[in-house]
Amino acid sequence: MKKIILSVVAAGSMLAATAQDSVKTKKVNKHYDALLPAWCLDLNLKGGLLMQDLSPVNMKGNYTNALAATNIGTVKFENGMAYGFDAQVGYFFGKNRNWGVGVGFMYMSQSGDMTLDKFHVEYQSTDFRGDIYRQHITANGPIKESLTMTNMNIPLVLKYKNQFSKHWGFAMDAGILYNLQLKNSYTTDASFDYEAIYAYQKVGDNYTSYYDQHTIDKLDAVDWVITKSYYTTKNPNGNIADTFGLLRGQGYNVGLGVKPNSKSGDASYKTGSIGLLLKPSVSYLINEHIALDLGLFYTYQTFKSNENNYRLTDKVGGYSSLTNGMSTVNSSTLGVNLGARIYFGKPKDTDGDGIPDKRDECPLVKGLELFHGCPDTDGDGIQDKEDECPTIKGLAQFHGCPDTDGDGIPDKDDACPTIKGLSQFNGCPDTDGDGIADKDDACPTIKGLAQFHGCPDTDGDGIPDNEDKCPTEAGPASNNGCPVPPAPVVDPAPVQIDIATPILFDVNKIAIKKSSYPTLEEVVKRLKENKNATIVIDGYTDNTGSKAYNKALSAKRAAIVKAYLTKHGVKAKQMKTRANGSKSPAAPNTSAEGRAQNRRVEIKMK
Repeated sequence: MKKIILSVVAAGSMLAATAQDSVKTKKVNKHYDALLPAWCLDLNLKGGLLMQDLSPVNMKGNYTNALAATNIGTVKFENGMAYGFDAQVGYFFGKNRNWGVGVGFMYMSQSGDMTLDKFHVEYQSTDFRGDIYRQHITANGPIKESLTMTNMNIPLVLKYKNQFSKHWGFAMDAGILYNLQLKNSYTTDASFDYEAIYAYQKVGDNYTSYYDQHTIDKLDAVDWVITKSYYTTKNPNGNIADTFGLLRGQGYNVGLGVKPNSKSGDASYKTGSIGLLLKPSVSYLINEHIALDLGLFYTYQTFKSNENNYRLTDKVGGYSSLTNGMSTVNSSTLGVNLGARIYFGKPKDTDGDGIPDKRDECPLVKGLELFHGCPDTDGDGIQDKEDECPTIKGLAQFHGCPDTDGDGIPDKDDACPTIKGLSQFNGCPDTDGDGIADKDDACPTIKGLAQFHGCPDTDGDGIPDNEDKCPTEAGPASNNGCPVPPAPVVDPAPVQIDIATPILFDVNKIAIKKSSYPTLEEVVKRLKENKNATIVIDGYTDNTGSKAYNKALSAKRAAIVKAYLTKHGVKAKQMKTRANGSKSPAAPNTSAEGRAQNRRVEIKMK
């Protein structure tokens, strides 16, 4: 692989050297590349040989307790071919435009054969009944997959071109390939023998065990041998295929010469891999817009499989492509490239100032020979690319910008370009000397404070004098800075509480709501003030329960109110309770609001 890469690079170097010798021999002084447009479109047809260096996964490790007799075999890739195309947009930079960059799209159709020889595995498995047994799987000859691959990439390359005569030149692309897809479509001629060995003995919850001896020499430990060699020995005249077919029909994982249920399918490698692209070629320039090239191309890419816990086959008729079993695939292509390069862009004296772009330092703007093609728009003797004020005549000391007020600060940096000012205020004056530039000073002739935009606050009430109607007397902003006379004191009106206000409860609850405590406190106050007064405590409910339940619940609510009053000093003889259930509702029970008003206790004083 390294030899191929070195050969391609050496070929490119030899072509470049030949181009340089040709230039020296002919003493060509003209920069042909500099006269070509910067932008180009490259279209290339490619065809060649495909080579793959395969690194398979540890397939044996994916078969449970695989025996030493297991032989996965060797995977090979042969007969690889590739053809396709790529299209790139490129841009050449620099004075002579020898170097550039390009990006595009590459499509390659690839084909080849992947083979695996001597596949045989022996491992521990479990059948349809949950019994443990020893599974044998053997390929009937080498396994072959015919592959057709779709390989799509984004090339990102560094471009080089050297036009060593009017028509002939050398071109080279070198860069990376970002893989978008490598899809493998396969067909296979594989077939397998599936054989089994059962050893019947109690092991844990199972009555079968895994017979892991290399040879079957303990017939007392091995009770059922379903192998081709065993049946041939024991039943030389029997129909082995029918026997295996019958067992397979019963659910056992056995069969002879079984082909995959599907002989074809698709498998893809992981996308996003980074590869290498080299393309040296000899180019022939037809005119300033079209060039043909013929050369070589070489690609190198590394891919990884998307498959986890890969097994080639473990069930009768099951099959996973060999491509899924590759840990890494190092793929390289070497072939011939036939391409065309289309240059597009404006003529090389783009600005039409009579100075060729190759020595025009300002190729997009009409300029003067004095300034190598660059303009001096304001005529101040300083070319625009070095003139910080290219449209206004200025001074060299200020890089072409004027200083209208003569304060030593150029107008472009002067916030007050027509009035002499100070550098600390970006060229603006500070008339009152309060450290605030006049343009930001609301009181530019009176010293003030920055917090009041340069205005003073004589009375210190936090309101600047220019907004204060009483600038010498402190006052709040709500009164425009003037003092406010004290407001007369008014005693708040006493809160009246009606003891007839119902005491409320939640659904099916006897706990008094907090909003009712003020009413109870008023009842306590009045009964303590009038020792001869008595009250009737009526308990009520809404209509959501049975009559008996509501009667009992209303009694409990009346009792809890009585207990509260007793706890706060009211004598028991001053109180009488009644349980009314859901009768006499205070509001209709047809709504939640109405039922909430009916869950209550009413207090009547005599």
